[in-house]
Amino acid sequence: MNGYIKKALIALPIVLFVIINTYLFILNESIFASEKPYEVTKIEQRDLKETIKATGIVVPKEKEEFYFDESRGTLEEILVQEGDEISSGTDILQYSASNYDQQVVALENEIDVLETEKDYHEDRERLIGNQILRESAKDEEERDDSALFLLEQEEADAEYQADRIDSMIDNKEDEIKQLETRSGEMTVKSSISGTVQKVSYERGSTKDPLVVLANEDNVMIRTFLSEQEVLLLQEGDDVQLKSSKDKEWKGIIASIQPSEEKQEDLEFQVDIEVEQEGESTLQVGSTVEMTVRPIAVKDAVAVRHESILHEDGKQYVLVVKNGYIDKRKVSFGFKNKTYLEVTKGLKAEEVIVKVPNRLLVEDMEIEVIDIEKEKKVKEEQDATEKEKDPDTDEDLENND
Repeated sequence: MNGYIKKALIALPIVLFVIINTYLFILNESIFASEKPYEVTKIEQRDLKETIKATGIVVPKEKEEFYFDESRGTLEEILVQEGDEISSGTDILQYSASNYDQQVVALENEIDVLETEKDYHEDRERLIGNQILRESAKDEEERDDSALFLLEQEEADAEYQADRIDSMIDNKEDEIKQLETRSGEMTVKSSISGTVQKVSYERGSTKDPLVVLANEDNVMIRTFLSEQEVLLLQEGDDVQLKSSKDKEWKGIIASIQPSEEKQEDLEFQVDIEVEQEGESTLQVGSTVEMTVRPIAVKDAVAVRHESILHEDGKQYVLVVKNGYIDKRKVSFGFKNKTYLEVTKGLKAEEVIVKVPNRLLVEDMEIEVIDIEKEKKVKEEQDATEKEKDPDTDEDLENND
């Protein structure tokens, strides 16, 4: 027991020594905190940018798909194969005109029936007209005005029916003309040059393309973004692109539109035009990492992260006014990796301590050093000296 007491008595002075020296160190730091020159910075309004990253896929800018069109008739032949390199105006699909002949005959038969019906109403109109003339020619005492009124009603109806059927005949004749025009369009041609990527022989399907043609030498990047992301973007924004081999390109957003291929919350399709020189080195189907930095807040009152003092779950900046500390509680909105948008507690043009610490307290007088101001003064001095002796730089280079 005596051994433990002796050890405790020996250790006690050491512990007291450490505590006292630590206290004196902290006290010393606090006492002389105001005497240290602190770097300050003036708050300026700036545009704050968001960084949006996504993976895009290289797709052809020019693409053409050919579907089965039953109105053209019977599909006789697909005239290309996968992998074919074709030019604009190449024959792709060949239809047969047999179906057109059947449709024309059917329409002509319908016209014959309608013309018979039209003749009936026209004859009826003439007969009723003659009856009206005879009834109208009678003396007033013999004329039956009620019968005359009914005859006039029947005549009007006969005229209406004849005109209605005549209009139907005109429509049928227009259909025949359209079919005759189409009968000369049995071959479907390509409107672009490119490579045949797909050929399907399911000729009865109208949902899937029979032939897919794409120009793989003219490509763009396609990605999908959320609504929250595209709200910050607009067509014409600059985009940085990087391939898996770390090759970089520049691009601009060409279009933003709702996606037909929704992927979770990625509801918008964004197409990016690539600024390339010479032949394309981007392969269709390959992936590219894209980065775009749109403006999220324009002319924001902003501070750097290191200028914020965190105490008891609250955030402060140390404003310097007339050489004294004004400890200001602040609120923030948007933030990125470098800056935070101040929504409350700070105004533009105010000066703050660039890197604050807890030793600086409210109403403390401090010595400051304005690095930005000194840098500007030095640049002005250098410019002035260069004007006085423009050969100085050249002489130094020659001496080296």
